[in-house]
Amino acid sequence: MIAIKEQKMRKPLLLTLSLLVLAMMPMCILAQKTNVIIIMPDDLSYSDYSYYNQSESSPQTPHIDQLVGESVRLNDFHVAPTCSPSRSQLMTGRDDNEVGVWHTVMGRYFMNKDEVTMADVFKANGYRTALFGKWHLGESYPFRPKDRGFERVDMIQGGGIEQQPAPWGIRNTAPSIVFNDDKPVMLTDENANLPGAAKHFGIPEAFTSNYFTTQAIDYMQAKQKDKEPFFVYLPYNDAHEPNDTPPDARKGVSPHVATIENMDKNVGRIMKFLDDSGMASNTMVVFILGDNGIANFRLRGDKATSYEAGHRVPCVVRWADGGYGGTKATSRDIEGMITEMDLLPTFMDVLNLHDVTNRPARAVLAGRSVKMLLDTKTKNKDVAFGTRVLIVDNQRLDNLVKYKEACIMKDELDAAGSIKHKWRLMRTSATAPWELYDIKADLQQKKDLLANTATSGQYSTIIKLLQNAYEKWWTKVSANASDYARPIIGSPEEPSICLFGHDWHMDAGLPPWNQTLIAGGLKANGFNAVTFAKANDYTFDLRRWPSDIANETTVTSGLQNPLRTTISNALTYGKPLPIRSARIRVWNGNKTYSDERKDVVPESDGAVFTIKLPAGPAMVQTWFYDAEGQELCGAYYNYVSPKNTTAKP
Repeated sequence: MIAIKEQKMRKPLLLTLSLLVLAMMPMCILAQKTNVIIIMPDDLSYSDYSYYNQSESSPQTPHIDQLVGESVRLNDFHVAPTCSPSRSQLMTGRDDNEVGVWHTVMGRYFMNKDEVTMADVFKANGYRTALFGKWHLGESYPFRPKDRGFERVDMIQGGGIEQQPAPWGIRNTAPSIVFNDDKPVMLTDENANLPGAAKHFGIPEAFTSNYFTTQAIDYMQAKQKDKEPFFVYLPYNDAHEPNDTPPDARKGVSPHVATIENMDKNVGRIMKFLDDSGMASNTMVVFILGDNGIANFRLRGDKATSYEAGHRVPCVVRWADGGYGGTKATSRDIEGMITEMDLLPTFMDVLNLHDVTNRPARAVLAGRSVKMLLDTKTKNKDVAFGTRVLIVDNQRLDNLVKYKEACIMKDELDAAGSIKHKWRLMRTSATAPWELYDIKADLQQKKDLLANTATSGQYSTIIKLLQNAYEKWWTKVSANASDYARPIIGSPEEPSICLFGHDWHMDAGLPPWNQTLIAGGLKANGFNAVTFAKANDYTFDLRRWPSDIANETTVTSGLQNPLRTTISNALTYGKPLPIRSARIRVWNGNKTYSDERKDVVPESDGAVFTIKLPAGPAMVQTWFYDAEGQELCGAYYNYVSPKNTTAKP
């Protein structure tokens, strides 16, 4: 009788506990942090995806097409007109000029040391953070991804293959070198795929996109196993020139088209992995379909211009659990004006992420949350963005120039809150006349509304509003433009670094930013802005060729093994330079710390100087001369170390 009584008592208790567990399950699900993936290829836009471009010559991108078709499509999405500026805005949620990044070379692609990145914010909120692909915001401390909040890093160096900071002569195909947490990794067919990779549409041979995708999938698998939320940033270096033909290319297509189609397969691998692992619905996938604008069939302009094609690219967001698409039926379009700077504040809003505790007072976010636009509730109208003005410009000089290639943008709404006009007030140079377009009516910017002086007066109100907005914006973003973001030499984090010619500050022209220019012996020079971590003796190893080919070159020789030149793929053995002496000057302000010159042995690698220097900021410039004392160029590679420390290879 006692046992029967206990059973009767136990049944209601079990029922109560079961109901309690069922009631709490949604709360547990909601408590799970949403994973976030940002995918961003290089130098692509509307013409490069078959979702937008159905011409026979278009790359065929079925996996990306499916993703776009199942997502919330941000149809008026803006980035910076070139690579590093765009990446800095994405990472910080701040204007590129304000964070110190308005070029892709000349040291103007280093973000200010105290900037806060998206990875910093995710990490502060308990996420594991990883980057797979192209960083292009600096290779030396304190600009490396691991100095900017990323815990795991697999990357190419520089802005692309054959740019100066990359290992000599690498391409997207094997044999090539990528970097895993600063350690070089030889790209092979074996490490380009996971074991059993056929499950994830594995691609059987080596290519950079295959490798980065494989490493990203492997990382996400590990984080799922460890029950840790992740933020994965997957900025493919494709299809920035030069393009190589991947092993899986369709017959008869160009390397450019084949590269895009290879990337599409890799995006398919990512999406299939998310489906197979059960993480798809609670992973927010943001696909920015180009890091900067590029010429395309739909818009006027090109990369590095202030016309629409220079800074407008497709962007989609898919997050089924959050109501952001997930199926074709739940996909939708947003026509309001949005910028990549909005992504960080949107993540913080939507995912309830707190900011870092040490954000500098000056590092105020320029973007704003677009949650209300993403939300499906009918009360959330675009009217909240009706007062917004966005500004982009294309600088690409060592110093900022007011009005240079600026574009000032605004949506004008009607009484019902619908977009009536999409204004673009712009200049093609600092001294060019203003142009005004309404791309709501004139998407390809064929009709400059200010060209006809008889009718241009009717636009005086909007012009004044936009010009006033620009003046206010310029005051803010140029306030610290005279500062330099400086690599730090002699720190425990990275005692030795290479000062690249790629990073020379120059008044005019371009530095030797790629290996083809270096092989050709480009006559150019400038200075590197640095900081010495402590007072010490420092060695400066000045070279014409990089140390990774020291066994086959001398300071006066050409190349033993030819280099495939950028773009054309023609072979070059380089230009021998008759270098006979070298000079180095180190200074800060009006004080010169050292200005030395010495003869160079023609059969050597170059010249080595040892200089006693104080801690703090300094400028470093080098020169190579011929026998008559005529300047040939600066030292393209300057390996700097505290004395008795091995130089960075």
